[in-house]
Amino acid sequence: MNPVRPTSGKLLQTLFNLLGEPATGPFLDLFSGTGRVALEAGRRGYNPVVAVESNRTACRELRDRHRGRDGSFQLELLCMDVHRALAMLVKKGRTFQVIFADPPYENGWVQELVAGGSVSWMKLLAEGGVFVLEHSSRENLPDSVVGYPWTTRRYGDSSLSLYRTGPRRQER
Repeated sequence: MNPVRPTSGKLLQTLFNLLGEPATGPFLDLFSGTGRVALEAGRRGYNPVVAVESNRTACRELRDRHRGRDGSFQLELLCMDVHRALAMLVKKGRTFQVIFADPPYENGWVQELVAGGSVSWMKLLAEGGVFVLEHSSRENLPDSVVGYPWTTRRYGDSSLSLYRTGPRRQER
């Protein structure tokens, strides 16, 4: 059994179409798996790209694939649990223009990533940045994440939900 589920080519193209141009600034890929999203982000102009993956084999393969490229962008590979990586990046004061997360489908991660107290990625999102969550279309999301509105686009069994920083919604 393959321990990672790569993002499909169609969803990958849709992701970068939604992000638009110009592709600049730091990019964080959580649950990087095969690294397909991280490598495409670097190819499109995001720099540096930080990829977080806990599977050691997937990390080694991603490192090898990046070495085989032209080296036009810096790839920082964090081979560790996402919780640990987020805490470390927050402690270092890092920020990212784009944070992409593709956790295992229907495994509790989606709710953890969007639930109030555990939204540590928000501290890493640059002003005007976007958090993109790839998830199963069967997983329900709240109307907002800590006051930030989101939009979801469905593509068959997968969905992309985008959370943009900006004005908070007024509480009623």
